[in-house]
Amino acid sequence: MAKKAKAEKANQADEEEKDPDAKGEAGTEGAEGAEGEAAPAPKSKKKKIIIAAVAAVVLIGGGVGGFMAFSKKAEEPKEEAAAVDEHGNPISKTVYYTLPQFLVNLNATGKSQVFLKTTVVLEVAKATDVPFIESNLPRLVDGINTYLRELRSSDLAGSAGIQRLREEILLRVNKAITPVQVNDVLFKEIIVQ
Repeated sequence: MAKKAKAEKANQADEEEKDPDAKGEAGTEGAEGAEGEAAPAPKSKKKKIIIAAVAAVVLIGGGVGGFMAFSKKAEEPKEEAAAVDEHGNPISKTVYYTLPQFLVNLNATGKSQVFLKTTVVLEVAKATDVPFIESNLPRLVDGINTYLRELRSSDLAGSAGIQRLREEILLRVNKAITPVQVNDVLFKEIIVQ
């Protein structure tokens, strides 16, 4: 029996030299332990690479997400600042309301007649204010017509004259529709003839 055991050990040593993977199949428990440590080495390299790639993706995604979140927070105060008019009232979506066309005689000396033809557009803060403007339209038209008839052609000369006209119409419109606030007066057309 001793000869048989020696022969088996010699065969195992020859097989181990020829095929190192066969060591675990015919070897002792100590040899299997050595193989268990040697085999995970290639797998652990793959695992390390996969873990590093996943960590890199998570870090990049977190960085991009953080940048988007912080840049969005930085923009919000700017939007709030833009959403407040000169009186501190919040402005939602701007609505434009076009008044009927005005055609009036200007105040002129002598026999010459000078006409003003204009279309006025009101910039209103809220769409809910438009029905109130429509219900008070006769009052608005009357106030604007009365003011326009008192003007002279020299009052409308240059951009400064148009700016004064805009400010006066805005003042009269806001007086006529007191609870509603008109932000600006725009002109579609102005013809002095």
